[in-house]
Amino acid sequence: MTVLWILGAFILFMAIIWSVQAADDYASARYGYAPFALPNVLFMLVPNGLLLLAVRDGGEEGLFVTLAGAAMLGMLLLIRSRTSGWIALFAAPAMLIGAPVLLFSLLFRGLARGGDVERD
Repeated sequence: MTVLWILGAFILFMAIIWSVQAADDYASARYGYAPFALPNVLFMLVPNGLLLLAVRDGGEEGLFVTLAGAAMLGMLLLIRSRTSGWIALFAAPAMLIGAPVLLFSLLFRGLARGGDVERD
């Protein structure tokens, strides 16, 4: 049963990575802007870290969550101004939750494409 859970988690993880790359390619082709560009993902590492601090520390969790939410709202508005609302609604929370994983995915994808890491 444990092997099935691991397999299911891996399939879910790969589906999320695929959907992020598909949304990025679609936005690049249609709007000329990559929502999962390197600067955006690097910026979202900060609110991701704030959420991790909120989970780890019990004292100032409200402040950390508020700051992370404000950063996500700012990123949502930025992406919405350059693409569509639907892409922004997918990209901002995905970057908030998975910024460290998306950073490595973005870097490996850029290396696989021949060094085209930043396509902003």
